[in-house]
Amino acid sequence: MIRRLFKKLVGSGDSSAKDSKSGKKSGASSGAAGKKAQSAPPKPVSNKPDLKAKTPEAMCGINPKTMDKEAIKEKLAELYRRHNHAAGSLNDELREEAEQMLDAIVACREKYVDNA
Repeated sequence: MIRRLFKKLVGSGDSSAKDSKSGKKSGASSGAAGKKAQSAPPKPVSNKPDLKAKTPEAMCGINPKTMDKEAIKEKLAELYRRHNHAAGSLNDELREEAEQMLDAIVACREKYVDNA
């Protein structure tokens, strides 16, 4: 059963045997659509912060003009959880990035959450 599932994912094997077992009719449109979807891998999503930004607000991705205090607080809490965990990493690059982000988070929190 695992081999059949793998063959369906990969697209190899006897297509008429697969279709007859699953109860589907063999057609060129279903095979062509599956090959197009597998030909181009999805583009990776970058979750890295913009460390070249000049302000802590830009680094954290917050906009005080459009976000209320609670939204800013939630965003900063999410960023803190992510980067506080990364601050203990053995990877020097990741640790340095996390330290910069934690400094920006503290600056934003003092400015918009604690004193607001």
